[in-house]
Amino acid sequence: MRELRKTIVYILLSIGAIVMLAPFAWMLVTSFKLPSEVNTWPPKWTTRSFATSREIKVIPSTGTATNVKGLSLREALSFVAKKSVGLNLSVNDDPFYRGELTIPTKGAKYTPFANLDEFNAFVDFLTMPIEVDKETPEKFFEEVYLYYINGSSPFFKRDEFTSNILGNVDNLLSTIDMISTYGIDRIEDQNEKERFQNFLNEKVKQLTEIRPKFEKFKVGLELVLSNDEISEIAKLLDTVELLYPGQNEVSENYNTGVENTLLNIKRNVDFFLKVNAYFSSIQNDVVDKDIKAVPMSKDEKVNTLLERTKDFRDFNEIKELITKVELNTLGEELAKKLDDEVVERYKISSLDLSNLKSLISSLINLGLENNLPVRDLLNVSFDEFSRKLEESAGMSLTYMSVKSKLDSFKESVDNAAELFRDVAINTLEFQDFRSIYESVNYAWKIIEAPSFVKEVIVKEGKNVEIIMDGVSPIYFIDDNIRTLSLKFTTSDVVKNVFQNYVLAWQAAPFGIYYVNTVFVAVVTTILEIIISAMAAYAFSWMNFPGRDLLFSIFLATMMVPGEVLLVPNFITITKFGWIDTYYALIVPWVVSVFSIFLMKQHFMSIPTELFDAARIDGCSHWRYLWQIVMPLSRPVVITTALLKFVGSWNSFLWVLIVTNDPKYRTLTVGLQAFSSDVGTLYNLLMAAATFTILPVVIIFLFTQRYFVRGIARTGLK
Repeated sequence: MRELRKTIVYILLSIGAIVMLAPFAWMLVTSFKLPSEVNTWPPKWTTRSFATSREIKVIPSTGTATNVKGLSLREALSFVAKKSVGLNLSVNDDPFYRGELTIPTKGAKYTPFANLDEFNAFVDFLTMPIEVDKETPEKFFEEVYLYYINGSSPFFKRDEFTSNILGNVDNLLSTIDMISTYGIDRIEDQNEKERFQNFLNEKVKQLTEIRPKFEKFKVGLELVLSNDEISEIAKLLDTVELLYPGQNEVSENYNTGVENTLLNIKRNVDFFLKVNAYFSSIQNDVVDKDIKAVPMSKDEKVNTLLERTKDFRDFNEIKELITKVELNTLGEELAKKLDDEVVERYKISSLDLSNLKSLISSLINLGLENNLPVRDLLNVSFDEFSRKLEESAGMSLTYMSVKSKLDSFKESVDNAAELFRDVAINTLEFQDFRSIYESVNYAWKIIEAPSFVKEVIVKEGKNVEIIMDGVSPIYFIDDNIRTLSLKFTTSDVVKNVFQNYVLAWQAAPFGIYYVNTVFVAVVTTILEIIISAMAAYAFSWMNFPGRDLLFSIFLATMMVPGEVLLVPNFITITKFGWIDTYYALIVPWVVSVFSIFLMKQHFMSIPTELFDAARIDGCSHWRYLWQIVMPLSRPVVITTALLKFVGSWNSFLWVLIVTNDPKYRTLTVGLQAFSSDVGTLYNLLMAAATFTILPVVIIFLFTQRYFVRGIARTGLK
């Protein structure tokens, strides 16, 4: 029976331990998960981060415009918008950062160039439902595919297109019903009236029959309809001859309704299918191999960057900065160096320079939009550039607004034309550097590729750009490149497992948060131990009037909830001017009634004979406390210190309300970086939470025996 009870106790303890540890285990597992795995249902205890290979879903496109995401404010002020020149594969999956990348281009069809005469003959034959640039075949195809398939909101976007076509069917049925009810009596010829009525009845029947067939296209694996689905829709539309061939008093209203609804959709569908068929027919060359690439090492990136910028005017500055700063901050440091030179040369403020860069960047963008040779004109003078721009875009509101601001700026600075020219040339130079820097910083080393592939650029694992030479990327838009393959080495797998920890650490200044947390926790703990030890000693070994009453009042304050004291403490801290200082984080928490109580109870368990012997030997209270009592009280001191250290380490609300500057904030407040109105990045949050609690767990593992001993012996005689 005793063994059974013991077994039951062990089982209950094991269940309790599992229940207690399960949340921590789940936190650890989640910290390793990929973003798409976090919200999967049912939840899984496994993750693909440990896999040695992955398949990545992508969406191909061309002509994607660059943006200022990831740029500093200084760099963004010099930003000049450009379009990418390669085939863009937007990752529609979890991002990736390493591994051997394989892009399945083998067997894809393409053409180095399209026959211009054949293209012009084809375009002349087409009926254009949209405005398209027909200057070159490549521009024409790119605009058609962007409008219908690859744009941000394409014509054949599944949900919008199906809603549109179903809505048009319903509108046409409503139009027919209205004509049948109110308009058909206007037809005076009875034979025509009967013929038209029969025609309308037939159309109602046909539309009612094909409507459910359109509804099935609402559901599909892709957001955009496939070519096969578009062809099927075209066949369905061809089964219904909607226009009325005759003429009567209401037929024109009916035909107009048809023209504005389903026939308009049919024209777009037929146009796209004809263009797509011609586009496929001119591609006769076949790619002989896949593209394989791996990430570049840091040294390879540096050498490539120096090689590509060796002809730059500021090459020496770039070469010097590379040896001093991290590669990912090189752009910001170069922009700062160029700005400092202008500020020193022309004696203007940094604020004025920032405003000036923004204005001149607007002019440069306007010049590029109007196909002006901006750099050549600036090499002559800024006035020449301004004159040519005025001839091309003088009536532009942007130009007139910027020009008026620059004219007013001229009055406050000497050598304004030279200043404007230097700022403009610096802007162009920096943009050239930025383009090279991005292509190098995100470039992967090509292991194997077709001869026309020059670069593979992977931007933060969310976009892959293939730079081609002599072949337009538009000819690969229809080759069904929808999946990329990744293979990982053992070291890659280890890095993948801990990738969330790297991203979490970089998401906020956690280095500063760590230093602040350790500093505040250590200082608060030391001060509390000193103050609590002295107070506990006074209450346990010294006799003075009102000692027990005062101690009772101390204990009574433990009944006051800490939240009640937040506002009074905040007002006090504000009056002292301690907001955004370490004083606010430390001073209010250096006294703890609980730690005084804990130490007092332990001090009272020390034999009085020791105190009497010490007093006979001439020992003072101060010496007795620090040389005899404290060494004997090591377990309770460590217990008190551990409790205070953990409490200070985990402090959140107080730190949040008394700090605004990140340089004074602690780890717990830093965890806010992963939550916003949009949602919470749980995998990064769990990774940050893990490395936040890790020091406390390690400290507890080394001090748990003292902790248990201190609690167990407190108050025992």
